[in-house]
Amino acid sequence: KMEIYLRLKRNKTTIFLNCNTHDKIRTLIKEISVLTSKKAEDIKIIREIEKKGEPQGEDGEEAEKQIERIDLDPDRSVKSYDLPNTSVLFFVFRKGEEEWEQVKVVSGEDLEKKKNIQL
Repeated sequence: KMEIYLRLKRNKTTIFLNCNTHDKIRTLIKEISVLTSKKAEDIKIIREIEKKGEPQGEDGEEAEKQIERIDLDPDRSVKSYDLPNTSVLFFVFRKGEEEWEQVKVVSGEDLEKKKNIQL
């Protein structure tokens, strides 16, 4: 048993959760559910994995970073995803029967830009 903490982000919200590596993803979803007043079945946790770009052309420049998004299975453990301590994950809410929100995170820099534009 090892305790780690995870950061879960959605829009302007970041939730810091302590969990044990043997905890199921479902447990994290329940905690988010309590904090957001949403039903657990209407919450999904997503992990972003950076795909390594293939070198482009003769100059060997790396291709643009590609991000792959993976929905975490509620029945798997935190350990099974090999999540390091302080990992950043994302959570989204259900929009309809089979439709989910897109991952969207508003960074502090984006907020600053918006403030400056409004001046």
